[in-house]
Amino acid sequence: VHSNSVVKREATAQARRSFTKLFVALFYIVVCFSFIAYVFEDEKLYLNLIFIPQYKQATTVWALLWTAGITDFILKLITIIFKICVTMLPVWVVPFQRRGKVYLLIEAVSQLYRSLATIQPWLYYLLESYQGAEKIVGVFLSAAYMVSKGTDLMSRLRLFKTAVLKVLQNVTLGSFPSKDQIQTAGNHCPICHDEYNTPILLQCRHIFCESCVSTWFDREQTCPLCRAKIVDDPSWRDGSTTFFIQLF
Repeated sequence: VHSNSVVKREATAQARRSFTKLFVALFYIVVCFSFIAYVFEDEKLYLNLIFIPQYKQATTVWALLWTAGITDFILKLITIIFKICVTMLPVWVVPFQRRGKVYLLIEAVSQLYRSLATIQPWLYYLLESYQGAEKIVGVFLSAAYMVSKGTDLMSRLRLFKTAVLKVLQNVTLGSFPSKDQIQTAGNHCPICHDEYNTPILLQCRHIFCESCVSTWFDREQTCPLCRAKIVDDPSWRDGSTTFFIQLF
């Protein structure tokens, strides 16, 4: 939760982001990894991250939920590491106005991968929990699980497709204003209160710095001044990571 909030806050700060806070968050995650690896060394949890089965006998439902939960937690931390790295990149590598799309792509890949990571443990549990003539019950339950899982996977795939398309698209938020329009607006961006840097005129006729308003639209759909709707759903473009625990 702490690292997630740090990424969101520093992503919004843009050029004023604190590298110290980002490094501290990164160090915190490394400590978490080290603690988990030390305490649960015998369980070889890293195998679950790459879909390699580690079971030698039938497992219990509580062991299954534990495996799914800790795997999901580790994958979330890895997701946040990638977002921290993007936040720390120089502006010439990834411009501030495009970082929201990169955050969205990272989150989409993360949610899809985390959804896939639960399939192998659940199928093993359902198939190995029944023996002999009861094996057919495990087969039917596994089939029902895959049907239910298909709905979840489709939603993750749609998010992934949307994220890829947004990264590939170079859609402008508006047009470049004339000098007269800039002078009329006051020569200062209403968001950062500095002189305009690459000013852009929105459909609602308000003018902002392109980087400022792009970051704003990573969190909001409407104009900062008049609240006219300008963009589509900005979910996951602010650097946030879902709190949802993928147990199923």
